[in-house]
Amino acid sequence: RLAVLMSMASLLAFAGGAGVAPLSAILTAGGLILALFWQPGPDLSERMERAWLPLAAILLIRALFHVLVVKDDVVVPVVDLLFLLLVAEALRSLDARNDARIYSLSFALLMASTAYRPGLLFLLAFVTYVCLTTVVLIVGHLRREGDKHGSGGIPVSRGFLLGATALSLITLGVAALVFLTFPRVSQSWAGRGETVARSMAGFADEVTLGSHGGQIVGNPRIVLRVEFPNGAPANLHSLYWRGRSYDRFDGIRWSRSDGLPPSQAPPNWYDRWGTEQIAQRVYGAPLRTRVLFALHPLVGVEPESPIQAVFNNAGDHTYWGYGPPSYVAYSINGRPTPNQLREAEGSFVPARQYYSQLPALSPEVQALADSLIGNLPTDYDRAKRLEEWFQEEFTYSLQLPSSAREATLDHFLLNRKAGHCEYFSTAMVIMLRTQGVPAREVNGFLGGNWSQFGAYLAVTQNEAHAWVEVWFPTLGWVPFDPTPPGRGDGTALTSWFWPGRFLFDGIQHRWNKWVLDYSLQTQFDLFQFSREMVRGEPEGGTGDTSTDRRLPTPGPLLWGGTVLLILLY
Repeated sequence: RLAVLMSMASLLAFAGGAGVAPLSAILTAGGLILALFWQPGPDLSERMERAWLPLAAILLIRALFHVLVVKDDVVVPVVDLLFLLLVAEALRSLDARNDARIYSLSFALLMASTAYRPGLLFLLAFVTYVCLTTVVLIVGHLRREGDKHGSGGIPVSRGFLLGATALSLITLGVAALVFLTFPRVSQSWAGRGETVARSMAGFADEVTLGSHGGQIVGNPRIVLRVEFPNGAPANLHSLYWRGRSYDRFDGIRWSRSDGLPPSQAPPNWYDRWGTEQIAQRVYGAPLRTRVLFALHPLVGVEPESPIQAVFNNAGDHTYWGYGPPSYVAYSINGRPTPNQLREAEGSFVPARQYYSQLPALSPEVQALADSLIGNLPTDYDRAKRLEEWFQEEFTYSLQLPSSAREATLDHFLLNRKAGHCEYFSTAMVIMLRTQGVPAREVNGFLGGNWSQFGAYLAVTQNEAHAWVEVWFPTLGWVPFDPTPPGRGDGTALTSWFWPGRFLFDGIQHRWNKWVLDYSLQTQFDLFQFSREMVRGEPEGGTGDTSTDRRLPTPGPLLWGGTVLLILLY
């Protein structure tokens, strides 16, 4: 029974790393639960063996097919074979001394789970597995010794089992010390088969107005966790996490033109926005679009995972690499004043023909734009007038238009006067372009929910948003948001367990940060902190380097403690 419980812990560990196919998981769990209460006799066990072998052969051929032909993720097909072998061994007759095979198969399943990015469920299963393994090895050894000397069954008390379980704490402690002190060979745990998130509205690789019928539903999945090393700003709910920009609109969807020339502002222009910078340490979920989200304007990126930041022609930040991106972004903490925007002069407009492109428009839309902003003196006044007009005269709605005919810009502006953020941003960009004002569509996320437990901003897919950037000479691209207030009313908290979800996510974030993404730099910082603690110095030390040469570093101290624990064990 203890060996079967080990197998169940390894099954739980794999579920915490890669997830499992429902059918194979249910069958495996059912077989292991059955083995807890029943074992067949020798004759029935032999007949069952003849059924297991052809099934194992089929699964082996399937695994080879995935390796040689399909060439996709081979771990799951191999794990299905492990599931079958594990159940077959667990359901053998008690006369079969197959404990060692169960140990090996369960350990192989535990190792298979580490090919993915294991979460907190894996941690729980791993601790359980280590505790059970300690007890199983001791009890199994007593059983074999009893059989060897013909003394029969050796009685084992509950106190003995509890004492054996306590020994596993030493094993876990040694494992933790080895993990902390063993030299890092990589900076991140990328994981196989990483689940890719995709927003339902507001952020995607393209922006479209063509959806109709039904309603946009909320999605509380967290896509960004943002820490602020220098302290969180006061306006957390109004932070715009910029993603991608788009220049071409065909009447239905936005896209990026091929061959778009460089259209970002010179870096020194953003110095006019302010001198203070705000640092953001971002832990992102993998999205279909590889974007580095940050506050605008972004002036620097320091990757903390194996990714390479790429600054493209439009001024968007993307990346190459694998695994969830983590990075520190540096942005200007400020915005040009209205006077600066009104006084911005110059004729330079990057890629002017791209950011002036217009689809076929009805005369009514052109006339509406002329009447609202045609007589205003500056581009800032035009942009501000439209921003305020949409916020005052229109309403935000998650209800989609009822038909394709109504899912158009004309119908939104002239009839419906309600919609989600993509309608507002699209309408403002197009109306500005009719007056010769260079503008573009931008999407990303707005705001987030502050996690008191984790001290970070959790940005979910509910915060997906679209807004506008307008070009101003000598200042660059400046954001405007025409979407009326109340944009989150229908999507905010769609699950009753949301408060508990923050607690769980805070624990998960710490697991990801300190275990899965434990890097060489983190290890160095930990050793430095340990050294200062041993010396009884505050952070930064005394500056006396002569003493530093005589004191042992934390590495030998921790390794010495590890050896001592092993000897005691």
